[in-house]
Amino acid sequence: MMIVINILQNFLGKLNGSSEQYEASTGFSYSVKVQKPETGRRFVISDIHGCYHSFKQLLKTINLQKEDQLFLLGDYIDRGPNSSGVLNLVIKLIQSGFQVFPLRGNHEQMLLDLEGQDEEVIHWSLSRNNAIDLLESQGKIRQTYLEFCSRLPYIYDLGDYYLVHAGINFNSRKPFKNYEDMLWIRDFEVKEKLLQGKQIVHGHTPIELTYIKNAVKNKSSVIPLDNGCVFSGEYAGLGKLLCLELNSGEIYEQTNIDVVEKEKVAS
Repeated sequence: MMIVINILQNFLGKLNGSSEQYEASTGFSYSVKVQKPETGRRFVISDIHGCYHSFKQLLKTINLQKEDQLFLLGDYIDRGPNSSGVLNLVIKLIQSGFQVFPLRGNHEQMLLDLEGQDEEVIHWSLSRNNAIDLLESQGKIRQTYLEFCSRLPYIYDLGDYYLVHAGINFNSRKPFKNYEDMLWIRDFEVKEKLLQGKQIVHGHTPIELTYIKNAVKNKSSVIPLDNGCVFSGEYAGLGKLLCLELNSGEIYEQTNIDVVEKEKVAS
């Protein structure tokens, strides 16, 4: 596992430049600056929530190449049927040399907060979130996942975009250092002067597809990207995993196929 962590640590460290360091020896940064690739595309996917098959199919659809950049806005785990599969695939992509930039979501933070808790508490919490597959046979959270999640940054600055999981609290004294709200905030109003022409792309709150498409088309200051893939069949207007290509503004849609896969297993 340390090989995986070192790859992620070195990869982010090279890109981070002068970004604030929490502790230099860990390779962790709250904020990471990423330069636009010379030839590749820039993709953003949000809130996979254990929908492994949907995620894998979406990657096939966009035909991800190693010169491309893939930004993931957090919440890889919980709710869906295969949290470990999603994390394993993200780690595998990084190991294979793809430019994958995973962010921390509130569900990754919740997993980290369970570390050191009583085993019964851990089992109850993961059972409640349909994520028992994150445990090893001894009933503890797999160290692989804890180490991976502990190094995830809170925000990416792409020069023309800010990428965060939940949003940015512009009512706080230091909006771009209010990392807690980047994981949890629901509604926020933008102060355009502070954005300096950049756009925010975020997830966390499931939004109806038409609204998302209009935000992209109109080049809104704030673009939500979570269409609630894991809620397929439960709420009207939700149920797709989306991928936004930042350079072209194209949105790729993947209907939740994990529901179908789960039904196949059950039958």
